[in-house]
Amino acid sequence: MEKKYTGFLKIMSHLILETMSKADYSSLFNDFVESEFFLIDGDSLLITCACERSLKPGQSLHFFYLVERYLLDVISKGGQFAIVFFKDAEYAYFNVPELLTLRTALILHLQKNTTVEVWTKFSNCLSEEWNICLGQSCPYFLILADEGLNDLQTHLFNFVVIQAWAAKVNIVLFSGQTSDILRLYAYFMQSSHGMQMFFKENKRMIMIVYKSLIQQLEKYRDMALAHLFGDLKFNDMEEKVCETVSLLKQLWPEGSDIRCVFCVTSCSLFLEMYHCYLESREKGASEEMSKVKQKTDNCLTLKDMEDFCKLHCLSVALLLHVPLSQRARSRFITANWIQDLKTVLKMKKWCEYFILSNLDMFESWSLNLLHLSDLSDEPLLRNIAFYYENENKEGLDLNVGDAIMNEYVHLWDTVSKLVRKFDVGKPIPLRTTKVHFLEKTPSPIKESSQEMMPNLGFIPMSCNLVDEFTGDILKDLPFLMSDDPIVTSLVKHKEFDELVHWHSHRPLSDDYDRTKVNSGDRRDPNHLKRLQKYHSFQRFYGESLESVTSKTITTQGPKPKKDCIKSKSTKAHETKAE
Repeated sequence: MEKKYTGFLKIMSHLILETMSKADYSSLFNDFVESEFFLIDGDSLLITCACERSLKPGQSLHFFYLVERYLLDVISKGGQFAIVFFKDAEYAYFNVPELLTLRTALILHLQKNTTVEVWTKFSNCLSEEWNICLGQSCPYFLILADEGLNDLQTHLFNFVVIQAWAAKVNIVLFSGQTSDILRLYAYFMQSSHGMQMFFKENKRMIMIVYKSLIQQLEKYRDMALAHLFGDLKFNDMEEKVCETVSLLKQLWPEGSDIRCVFCVTSCSLFLEMYHCYLESREKGASEEMSKVKQKTDNCLTLKDMEDFCKLHCLSVALLLHVPLSQRARSRFITANWIQDLKTVLKMKKWCEYFILSNLDMFESWSLNLLHLSDLSDEPLLRNIAFYYENENKEGLDLNVGDAIMNEYVHLWDTVSKLVRKFDVGKPIPLRTTKVHFLEKTPSPIKESSQEMMPNLGFIPMSCNLVDEFTGDILKDLPFLMSDDPIVTSLVKHKEFDELVHWHSHRPLSDDYDRTKVNSGDRRDPNHLKRLQKYHSFQRFYGESLESVTSKTITTQGPKPKKDCIKSKSTKAHETKAE
């Protein structure tokens, strides 16, 4: 990029940073009456949740949980919004293809499995269609990230900010947001006349710099693809995906789950692409490939990649059958993938991206998209790789049960049918090579804390709803035993304490109850006579009250009708009280 264009980008960044330092920290939904509809930048939401400290690499389900938790918080506070994903924003992820795959899955998940309004038809923020849309929808503000993954993505965000201010749309920053029960607080940068005039006076320069930036990003994309796929371009990869999908529809005419489809298509496409990559290296098709050959003489073989894809198929089989509570209890492997595998994984992530971006080819096919948020689990894959490298090196005995075993064999048999250029081997044994995919470190497993959890006095209880969602996790909590002094002391207490008034703490029982409890021998004639007089007085006093109508409560059931046929001698004698 030319120096004058770089200088203009610095001017934009300085202008935005200066305004950002003066931003107001205020509530979004209560302090502004006009905030009925607003926009959320999808890529800002993506990188904000992806950079969450608690998120481990490869935990797609946790990532989607963070996204939906934020959106649910906004919706519960009455927010009405739409999420916009610009097409040109994809260029910022070509160096990180795993985020590119995650971005595509996020868009599909929001469109197919939620009621959130998602806009994906706009190419960039400077297009005329986007400007018309802002004029029609009139959003009060746009929630945006103040910083991207790299300088190029930060520049793309700056263009969105400048254009939004020119359209009289305010900017709210993702960073620094806090929320309570009622409100959502954030930094609010209001559009001003000076910002609108800046865009108007420099509109031509802004368009030229933006176009130059996108062209530079396109070059980075082509370089990244050429290093992995050689002469294959985007259109060539889409044709490969079409061939794979067409063959899969013939093998599974009844349809399937997105996790199974994603597994078999990505593995088969990746194996064929890696096969072509190795052939190109051996033939030395170009000068660039010959250089790569000299630097990567020790690259992984095709058999190594077949074993790795087997591990991936087994992890997907576990995703389909193992409860989430059991997956959460798996060991955390701290060992990283070997360097050669990291390069190969980029190729696999690119294949996954091409499959998800062409998912519309499954429209006439029964495809269940419910589990788009759980397509892969890298921590689980690391556990499987560590197990077969250190604890079951032969890989003959899977010990996973019949259901998971049958699912794994079904997936790998499908992969072998989709790969038509060569034979990928049988599903068992799982490992046919001796290479280790994980680096050898002194402590590859994160040791659990040996510190005993203090006994907080939990009393064991059973609840079907809690047991269904937590599984065996509650078994690790320190519950009190039945012979604990705290539990035994509860037995000595009264089952129900005497009810007292909330303020005066006087007993709520009346004089009649206390008289009844403290009464003497009920067989004493004098006692019965005094009790009868007391009851008569209470009835007479009740009838004398003007505003209260006396009521007689009948405690005896209805009398049976007299039978005229029966003789009077058989009539039961009624007491005087009856």
